[in-house]
Amino acid sequence: MFYKLNWFIERKNNIFVVNSAEEKLECFLSRILLLVWMFVLLVLASSYTASFASMLLVQQLSPTVTDIHELQKQGAYVGFHRGSYIEGLLEDIGFEKSKIRPYDTPDDFHIALSNEGRHGGVAALVLEVPYIKLFLAKYCNGYTMVGPIYKSAGFAFVSSTTLC
Repeated sequence: MFYKLNWFIERKNNIFVVNSAEEKLECFLSRILLLVWMFVLLVLASSYTASFASMLLVQQLSPTVTDIHELQKQGAYVGFHRGSYIEGLLEDIGFEKSKIRPYDTPDDFHIALSNEGRHGGVAALVLEVPYIKLFLAKYCNGYTMVGPIYKSAGFAFVSSTTLC
């Protein structure tokens, strides 16, 4: 298409060269047309590269486990915040007591998830939402919160002045 349009523009000058290596664009409009086509090709190649890269990243970012029952069926180790009611909830779901591991701090959570089942690690943590948000605030890279979120009695905060 470029050649036909270029021929139409260049034919006014009556320049017909057989060897394409020696062909030069004499008309200013031909040069502009060539630049426009080069820009279009650059945009197409860039958008293709960007969309391909985003498809690859989306596959990497999706979580490997999305349901607590999947973990229970696989016999995976899960962690929880020590002293939380989550331990009883995990036992009610059907986890063996030996597959449930308690942890104390967000740093412990990070170490446990990094080890993934070996050397005291876990495949997932089951925590209350405030603890998850605290953990993700410190270690946002590589981790995500997945659902479902189970409703429970939750947290209550009481002012110390109302207790007097």
